Amino acid sequence: MSTKTTFKRVALVAVASLGFGMLSAAPSSAGAGDAATNASIASITVTNPTLPSVGAAAAFTIAVKNATQIAAATADTFAIRAKITSAPAGGLSAFTGAFVAVTNFTDGTGAVGASGANLLSATRTTAALAANTTTSIGTLTFTPAVAGTYAVNFYHDANLDGIQQDNEVYQTASITVGATAASAEFANSADTTAGDDTTAGIKVGVVGIETVQVSGRTGIQVGFAPQYRLTRNAGTITANDEASDMSARFATIAYSVTNPAGTAVTVVSAQGGTTASTSQAIAGLSTPLLTSATAYRTHTGNFSNNRLATKGINRVLLSSNCWYIHNHCIPRCRP
Repeated sequence: MSTKTTFKRVALVAVASLGFGMLSAAPSSAGAGDAATNASIASITVTNPTLPSVGAAAAFTIAVKNATQIAAATADTFAIRAKITSAPAGGLSAFTGAFVAVTNFTDGTGAVGASGANLLSATRTTAALAANTTTSIGTLTFTPAVAGTYAVNFYHDANLDGIQQDNEVYQTASITVGATAASAEFANSADTTAGDDTTAGIKVGVVGIETVQVSGRTGIQVGFAPQYRLTRNAGTITANDEASDMSARFATIAYSVTNPAGTAVTVVSAQGGTTASTSQAIAGLSTPLLTSATAYRTHTGNFSNNRLATKGINRVLLSSNCWYIHNHCIPRCRP
């Protein structure tokens, strides 16, 4: 299933944050074939690749919403680039843009040029484009070299300098890359499949969090990392599970925060960050389970934050595959 993300801050996940540039009611003032002005771009929407894996091309589908009307025959051009902001060591890879045919658009022309190395471009050729129209223009693709979580900013390079400026419209997307193309989600705690010497009967038995940063007062972030414990059902088990079978699979741990009456809590994906988050896809460890139906391994996800709004007890509600639910308390000391 693909995941679409369209907004920045407020409530988190899937999905990704949306950055806003300066908006204007005036029409685009770019010259023919030039990059559309930053003010003429309302937002960028990114659809993540499905189950990305090491060594396989991961294509992000890009759509652009214009804030103002683009007049006919101006040849204004969208120029979208990608910037990896966090990645596992050794995982960085170059992006390539590919324009996908859409009515009244063509691959980039003029000063922007055609799509290619870290550039997805699309030029409006004929007919005016009404304000607040969302247009899917193509893909930006890279090939991850290492399993893990990648965060990428997709931005409109209005001044064509190849550098993301503070005022340029952007959206951040995050994906978790599996070790192999056979990546699959672990079963939830309701699974009753008998265990064996491969991966049968392995399931998420319990979920929880590791408190990374404790907050003592309102307005201060508290940090937590979601966790899950893998267990294996009883069965004919004579050997350890294969290590590679574990690292190629993952569990999606969803979380939400409830707090005492007051301003709503906002959960973000990293300390000091602005990308909202409601879940993480956490890959399995490359360590085998022991030869036992009661053996387990605990797997920990990425550091997340929530800004606390009121004094009292805050609870993080977690679930795996919409089945097993767990409450974890984060105490607050004083206002």
